[in-house]
Parts: sequence; C-alpha cells; structure tokens
Amino acid sequence: MTLRRRELVRARREMQVVFQDPFGSLNPRWRVTELVEEPLLGYGVRGAEARRERVGELLDLVGLDPATHGRRRPGELSGGQCQRVAIARAIALNPALVICDEAVSSLDVLVQAQVLNLFEQLRRELGLSYLFISHDLALVKQVSDRVAVMHLGQLTEIGPAASLYRRPRHPYTSALLASIPDPTPGSGRAQRRPAPLSGEPPSPLDPPTGCRFRTRCSRAQARCEREQPVLREHAPGHLAASHFPL
Repeated sequence: MTLRRRELVRARREMQVVFQDPFGSLNPRWRVTELVEEPLLGYGVRGAEARRERVGELLDLVGLDPATHGRRRPGELSGGQCQRVAIARAIALNPALVICDEAVSSLDVLVQAQVLNLFEQLRRELGLSYLFISHDLALVKQVSDRVAVMHLGQLTEIGPAASLYRRPRHPYTSALLASIPDPTPGSGRAQRRPAPLSGEPPSPLDPPTGCRFRTRCSRAQARCEREQPVLREHAPGHLAASHFPL
C-alpha cells in the first residue's frame, strides 16, 4: 500500500516510536523541554505558550518535574529518566499506536518495572495501543494481549498471549518457550530446560526453501522443503504457519 505525502504525514502522527537506547535516541545537545517540544513544532502546533504548557503536562504525565528536569540535557539524566523523556516525546501528538522497540531492554530490572508501570498507566489514561518488540519472553507475556512470533523475518505464529504460552502450535514457538529459565523448587537456582533444536540457525540472507524452520525442526518432512506454510487458524484467533502443527 502506497500513501500520498499528506496521508503519510497523517499516518506518522498516529504512530510514534520509543527506541531501545534512551541516550542514543535523544539529541545530547538539547534540553529536555526542547526534546519533548520537537514533535509539536514538527507538526505545526502553534503558539509558544501552548507548546510550553503541553510540554509541562507531558513531563508531569511521565513522572518528571518540569522545573527540575526541564532544563537538563540527556547526559544529566539516568537511563530511566531519559526513557521517560522519550515516552513523553512519543505521546506528545496523542498517537493511536506507540511502537516500543526493545524499550526497556537497556534498563536495569527495577527501572524496567517502573517504566512498564508507566506504560500501563498511560495506556489506561490515554487509550493507547502498544506494539512491543522484544526478545524477553517473560516481558512479552507480562505486557501483551496478543503475541506474534517471527522467525527469519516471517510470522510463524500469532494468537492470544494466554493461549500461545499455554499451548504453542508452531515448533519454533515451543522451542522458544522451552528456553525460558525454569525455577526448580529446592534447587536454589534457575535451571534451563533443553530446547528441542539441533544444528545452526540458517542465514537470513539465504534462508531455506519452503519452511524456513525446517532445517532445525524435528517434525520436518519432504513437504516442508517444497512448500512454504501459510498462517492457518487452529483455535479462535490463534494462527500458526506450520504443515505439521503441534
């Protein structure tokens, strides 16, 4: 689908991004107020006073005191504070969707929890939808209503979080879930269940023919080499792209 320039600008306003590296995504020379004001200027929100008030509201929303933090630069903030600035910037235009690209992976566990609580608070207050991109399966389960699993650039499974984690239908999803650390009672430490995979991951530049997971899948047959599987529904709202689903 190709959008005209005006339609593209409108679509971009409705979709904003919070990136993985809170320091790398912010201009180190700009002050916090300038960083948060940038999208308001870019999309023609007029009136310096109106923009100033909006910046103050946004900083309050993400838990930063405008008087204390507004004049600071990213280098004077912690990682968690920088990510709060990035979130304030992302919601400045009241988007419908915020894409969170590994948005908490660079933060320590305590700060991760604080930022995730902030995301949930903003979701309730502003009616936001989030698209979380993450390799952290425990985090994905915690924050998601629906989960999509990708392998070598293709969707392999998508479904309600509870259904997908309880009963995965694609062998790749099952292997991923098997790799989650399993706290064994009495051991005093997390033990890892062996993932049912063998061999080396194929190159994304030269993926296998047919099913891209077939070279590591214990259920693979001749059909998997010839024919690329498509997403099929195996339970209400739960789809998997496998010739031999679990």
